Amino acid sequence: MNEILQSFGISGILEIYKIGNGHINKTYYIKSDSGEYILQNINKNIFKNPESVMKNISAVCKMFYESSISVPEYLSADGRNFIVSDGEYWRMYRFIGNSGASEIKDKNRTYGKVYGEFIRTVNSKKFKPETAIENFHNFGAYLNRLNLAVSGNSLKKIDSGVIMRLRNLNDTLNHVFSADFPKRIIHGDAKRDNIILGNIHYVIDLDTIMSGYAALDYGDLVRSVCCGNMLNIADLTSLTRGFAEGLNGILSADEINSLYYGILWTTGELAVRYLTDWLSKDRYFAAKTPAECLKRANELLSRLNNFINSGDEITDIIYSAFGV
Repeated sequence: MNEILQSFGISGILEIYKIGNGHINKTYYIKSDSGEYILQNINKNIFKNPESVMKNISAVCKMFYESSISVPEYLSADGRNFIVSDGEYWRMYRFIGNSGASEIKDKNRTYGKVYGEFIRTVNSKKFKPETAIENFHNFGAYLNRLNLAVSGNSLKKIDSGVIMRLRNLNDTLNHVFSADFPKRIIHGDAKRDNIILGNIHYVIDLDTIMSGYAALDYGDLVRSVCCGNMLNIADLTSLTRGFAEGLNGILSADEINSLYYGILWTTGELAVRYLTDWLSKDRYFAAKTPAECLKRANELLSRLNNFINSGDEITDIIYSAFGV
């Protein structure tokens, strides 16, 4: 560990400990004579080409020098924003505090605005990200894996009605997001926890930067904020208005119409992935037990039902926020 830190020019270590509940990368807090830092080990089982991930991040970081939001400040080692030690990829950035966060009155609106501005900023430059994870946010591919897991497990069964509902959702998404539907550069993992609010708002966990649909980032944010048994209209309205403000009119009418389906996509997709992990020995969410995976899947399926049943109300909120 000391050799890794020295490669980034950090010495005089005062404190090191592992932090976070992330599913993917190992994350450590570092305190040294020169300040506080975050050190991460990139999971090669998930990110098959870590250098592509860090190349994408490097390109994105250069876009935010004149923005009202920011991204982590990665340390350099021999001209790169990562090092390789014993075949493992490591990166390091300055610790980000949340000074001023308590003074923000409407946090949900701020979350929405930050992600909207993030999309607007990364799409203002010519940038084609390299693929970080194959078939990431490919609902059909996840559903195929679930079907294989179902057929390969004779002990655990999933209600046929659940499978049919997910297949119908896949058909709907294929209809809405047709082959010629416009794509943009998106965050790809736009949950609430990937924003650090403060005097400056930071967008973190940039590993999944990808070419996709604005609806996916909106949907993931809604899924992560509106997580109760009943839809919280006030929360949804706030974050949707913020999202529209941050985008500042760049979305087409078709993209605005697709936002509701982004909620169904991200919620259903995550439910499929947890169901697959419940059935499989080789789990993506390795820190979760099969029982925890099933519980999480059922929570998401229930939430998906809520979003479907509230479709008209959600669509009215979206149209109102975007002035349709």
